Amino acid sequence: MGELSRLVELVLDIAKSALEGQGTFLPGSIAVDAAGKYAIGVAPHGGVDGWTLLTTAFRQRAAAEDLRAVALYRDVRVRERGASEDVDAIHVVVELASGQAVQVFQIYRKNDAGEIVYDRQEIEQAPSVIFR
Repeated sequence: MGELSRLVELVLDIAKSALEGQGTFLPGSIAVDAAGKYAIGVAPHGGVDGWTLLTTAFRQRAAAEDLRAVALYRDVRVRERGASEDVDAIHVVVELASGQAVQVFQIYRKNDAGEIVYDRQEIEQAPSVIFR
């Protein structure tokens, strides 16, 4: 399993744990340094502002340090292809210093008992925003 896949699984596990425990979560990150050491962080606030803060901070950090990879995640509402209503999703973006990047939308919903149920994942290649 490659580093992209490992990071996607790890951030999805972190986000799912927060979601199941709190019902939502703040945008978060994992940075991987050149030695392979992971540093996990969370934005001080949610929404677009928290996401923008993390993206900007990691863009600057990647330019100044020797990072190997960055993974970002957030709780969003998206409209699936062909759908007429928005749905809840965990949005994950993972980038490697090589420029390879993917984004994942893990669709979820709450069932009648209030439990989180995960539907399908949508995975696609993404342009690099951190390691440009």
